[in-house]
Amino acid sequence: MATPVVTKTAWKLQEIVAHASNVSSLVLGKASGRLLATGGDDCRVNLWSINKPNCIMSLTGHTSPVESVRLNTPEELIVAGSQSGSIRVWDLEAAKSRHLRSPSPNRASGGVFSGFAIELLPPGSLS
Repeated sequence: MATPVVTKTAWKLQEIVAHASNVSSLVLGKASGRLLATGGDDCRVNLWSINKPNCIMSLTGHTSPVESVRLNTPEELIVAGSQSGSIRVWDLEAAKSRHLRSPSPNRASGGVFSGFAIELLPPGSLS
């Protein structure tokens, strides 16, 4: 009996360069499903609008590679944890950053904070 041949077809819809080096984390916003955040070894957090080829906002402040990014449900805040253990929170509307200390002196990787952690920040807490 002959083995069936499986044929896969793929199309490259769009290619983008997200960071100057490796991308280590990404998250898709739940509210709109159209906002994407990426974190990379270049110490940046980049925001993307789905179907647009260019980054719409690049957030800086980390001094070591970003290992984890999360958006809150209404897509107003983004939290990023870096390899050094620092955690930054950005208010996307104001484009302001507030540096927070990491609960772990070693790393602020994906296990340190979850997508639910930023839901606990009260409105106006970044003011």
